[in-house]
Amino acid sequence: MENSQSTIIKEYSDLIDKLPGVIKSSIVQSGDAITEIHVLSDMSRSPKQIARDIQSAILVQFNTTIDHKLISIAQIPSENSRKIKDRLVFEEISIAKSKNRSTAAVSLCDGESTFSGEASALNDSVDVNKMICQATLNAVTNFIEPDMSLSPIDVKLFDLTEGKAVAVCIAVKFRNSVERYLGSSFVGDDAGYAVVKATLDALNRRISSI
Repeated sequence: MENSQSTIIKEYSDLIDKLPGVIKSSIVQSGDAITEIHVLSDMSRSPKQIARDIQSAILVQFNTTIDHKLISIAQIPSENSRKIKDRLVFEEISIAKSKNRSTAAVSLCDGESTFSGEASALNDSVDVNKMICQATLNAVTNFIEPDMSLSPIDVKLFDLTEGKAVAVCIAVKFRNSVERYLGSSFVGDDAGYAVVKATLDALNRRISSI
């Protein structure tokens, strides 16, 4: 039985090692149960993407469900991963209004995958620009690790000598601390697009370290 279980664990590990971005994996077990999955990967894919790949692959191949909390991922740069964009770029924004609510939907791209986020509010209390900022942050959350929360503190439009600009202040809450980031963008024909750009301006330089 022990040899059989060891064989299964090796098959799990061999499967994980074949996934995109994975360099090496190690699985810890207690009895017949998997208690930890440790993965070393490059930075071509986000930890959240790799964890989802692991869950999906093991479910399809072995009909076994793995709790994402068991998966620990450490990342190191590689020559190939340096060619992959760390930065998220704007892809699409839409605003939908119903009788009582408004909803903003934002899509971002990292050069390989698309990440979407939505935010909504009651029409009688909606701050459209802040709602767009929150939708953008929700899209960013789908790209990075979930062990933090992102929320807009303030979104302000202001006049310049020539034209307008928007500034966004964002709170990033980690497990034991809170940091505030500031981003800005000039406002062209679309204020909503400028809010997305300002939000990304606040976060993009920090996404790879987050």
